[in-house]
Amino acid sequence: MRDRPVFDVLRICYPTATTSGVGNVKRVNLLEYFELAESLQSTKRSLSVEKAKAGNIFFGVMGLPQKLESFIANDNGFGTCKRVANDLLTCINDWVSENVMPNGSYSTELFETELSSWQWGNISRKIDSFRSVFEAECHDIDIYSVGQIAIYKTQALVSDGANIIAGEYRADISEAALNEFNNAGKCLAFDLPTACGFHALRGLELVLDDYLSSFAVKTDKFRSWNDYIQAAKKLIDDQAAVDKPSPKVAAMLDRMRELDRNPLMHPRDTLDIVGADQLFKLAAITVGEMVRDARRVKRAQKVALIASKAGAELSDGQAAE
Repeated sequence: MRDRPVFDVLRICYPTATTSGVGNVKRVNLLEYFELAESLQSTKRSLSVEKAKAGNIFFGVMGLPQKLESFIANDNGFGTCKRVANDLLTCINDWVSENVMPNGSYSTELFETELSSWQWGNISRKIDSFRSVFEAECHDIDIYSVGQIAIYKTQALVSDGANIIAGEYRADISEAALNEFNNAGKCLAFDLPTACGFHALRGLELVLDDYLSSFAVKTDKFRSWNDYIQAAKKLIDDQAAVDKPSPKVAAMLDRMRELDRNPLMHPRDTLDIVGADQLFKLAAITVGEMVRDARRVKRAQKVALIASKAGAELSDGQAAE
């Protein structure tokens, strides 16, 4: 019975995506493995003759080293297979150095030299060894296919969950908060809905801290969401305060505290995918409202500062007259 082509082995062993855990998610570029398989097959075909010029053999194998180097460098879970791939790579490089390009220099004479199959047979054997070890090691590699969640593309959730927040607002959000939303996206993608809710609320709380700080509220001693919300309400009710949080934002935060954040802190309450998706979106919407409100205050402060400076300059001018 004929051996299974290398391409078939690669196609079977690499479905759609791989992951080594939610905290260390890596996306496999399947096109690289497809191209490696094609290059291996093409090389095998070019070596299947009895006699050939050294130059023809060189052109038959020259596309393989770069793809082997990429396979070896990738963090793809393979171990023994990489060592065999490195043996194949070394074998090809040694053959090229000995037969067509000594010391890395092109030789027309060597390129035109007629060779027999035994003079490149070791490359063919190394290719067969790589294929066999690859096929065997594939049984121990964890490979998963992650389906689409709601309207999100899986790749977007895994790599850029924070993009659920409108791009015009992300520049005003701390890196720590964005990381929490990225983690929330990963958890949603890999069917960890309750964890998605935790991370989304953690990200929201980080933005909330910055939001109140923009109103000169000291938050370093706050221990709960209620502390934040009561501080916001107190400032809203303060008749003497010039810059105040939006009552709409305060109401949104209080609603999330009572119906989402507090229940989720207890082990008896969990989220399903639909609930996590809704909370993920709601957290992003609330973050957007806080950023908008903080910008409103900053604009007002800037206008007041400009007006103050203009008034001062006018007074100085009048005094000079």
